[in-house]
Amino acid sequence: MHRKPIFILAGIFLAVALIVPPVILLIQSDQDLDNYIIVRDDPGLVTSGNTTFINEVNESHQTNLLIVFIFEVIFLPLFLVTMYYGVKHTHPEH
Repeated sequence: MHRKPIFILAGIFLAVALIVPPVILLIQSDQDLDNYIIVRDDPGLVTSGNTTFINEVNESHQTNLLIVFIFEVIFLPLFLVTMYYGVKHTHPEH
């Protein structure tokens, strides 16, 4: 079967598209919990310049969601294209 490597590549693209976004969001939530514990211990803490804790967390969330969106936009079409190529690909000797 000549299509096996194509389907393996499609499976890798699908695995990346399904596994990486939840991992990024889990790491983000862990970081938020750590930051919350730090701020809870020092309520007057200003993180950087005039940026408050809430503003910094919101910026972090937006950045992480953008990264997740980019992963999905890249790897889901790659999966679909390789699956299409694997299904429709014919060899001249067949």
